[in-house]
Amino acid sequence: MTYDLELFLSDQPAALERVLQTTRYRGFKISQLQMHNSGAGLQLSMQVSGPQPINILTTQLHKLYDLASLNIEQTLPQTA
Repeated sequence: MTYDLELFLSDQPAALERVLQTTRYRGFKISQLQMHNSGAGLQLSMQVSGPQPINILTTQLHKLYDLASLNIEQTLPQTA
């Protein structure tokens, strides 16, 4: 399954690294990534895919002290 994640992180050193490491450790592949520093924090959009349920990843992301908010959308497969 493929999911779109929208995260808002505190603008701290290594905040992005912690998100990427957690994503990799949980077995998800990042296919798209976009980050913007809004001044109040980091806005991160990423598309991830993996065979396991998304809650395997989101449970761990919620434990990161840098995370202020997280929104998830499932991406539907495109039909030809």
